[in-house]
Amino acid sequence: MKNIKDVYKSLACKLNYPHIPESMLKDIKGPVLLHISDTPSEIYNGIFKIIDILKPQYIIHTGDLADNIKLEVQKDRVNSYRNRVKELVEGLERNDTKVYYLMGNHDNYEAVCQITKNGTILEEGLLTIGDYSFTAGHYYKEYSYKADFNLYGHSFVPGHYKKDGTIGLNGVLNINIIDLSNKRVFHLNYPNCTNRLRRMESKKIGL
Repeated sequence: MKNIKDVYKSLACKLNYPHIPESMLKDIKGPVLLHISDTPSEIYNGIFKIIDILKPQYIIHTGDLADNIKLEVQKDRVNSYRNRVKELVEGLERNDTKVYYLMGNHDNYEAVCQITKNGTILEEGLLTIGDYSFTAGHYYKEYSYKADFNLYGHSFVPGHYKKDGTIGLNGVLNINIIDLSNKRVFHLNYPNCTNRLRRMESKKIGL
């Protein structure tokens, strides 16, 4: 049974869905790639609403799929983790969306492998999607090969960056939207309570 604090946290997130500005919708031409990371299960419905609106052709999740369950230190909660991740995977893999899952330190590869039907599970690596190349992993890493985008999560740092032709995007800081027609990047804020559910302290990071 949930205690009062857990119920409050859950309701707060459900009532605070990310808002997509009308101007952003007009500017996005598509196809769309959505990048998310370190997602507590309480915000899944907000993510699904964004997917319903944007209808991304690709989604990259850079790890910790159910980030309110710290599986690395709470190994006895694997069944709870599996139930939450099942909910997420079913929501992400709707509408024939191509989904890539990068395993985080609080993820269970075998559980995700059993749940996903159409997704691709990776630890880290180089992807080619459309006309662009992507390096992706749960942790920030400087790769020896150059890519158009570097996607990562796990920590607030480093923030988003542009360096030597590579655009780095931190999926902890924002829900990142990439317009694959022109390489434009848009950012959406997670619900206000997300970092509390992640058990991470809020910090402001410069772009």
